[in-house]
Amino acid sequence: MVEDIVRAAREAAAILANIQSEGRNSSGEWLVRQLKTAVCTKLMIPETEETNIRRLVIMSIKRQDLKSQNLPDAVIEKQIRRYDCHQTSLAAQRKVLLILFVEKGLGIHFTDEEAVEIETIEDLAERAGKQLREG
Repeated sequence: MVEDIVRAAREAAAILANIQSEGRNSSGEWLVRQLKTAVCTKLMIPETEETNIRRLVIMSIKRQDLKSQNLPDAVIEKQIRRYDCHQTSLAAQRKVLLILFVEKGLGIHFTDEEAVEIETIEDLAERAGKQLREG
């Protein structure tokens, strides 16, 4: 499992590196497609029509939990909704880590306010594209 996580992170990082080098001169549609591929690769889920990042994160959690423990959906849902000592859910934590991964891979930085407003791949592409174009 650890090898799969490392492989997925490397593949996603390579996609982000390509976006960083080509993103300034690319269309918005290209950036959305590339970011979706990078996000799904990092989350180790197949690409779907879904673009809501929270839902993609939950799909990833469910897939990983089912693979490792074969837990029923009800148990997984309970784990996703459980909060840590900072009152942050597992889904929220993973979304934050995913956004940090994208920031690092693209060499950009979102303010806290911008990061909170990112709900979809399109939102992510819009904000990332703007920063890539501005340099």
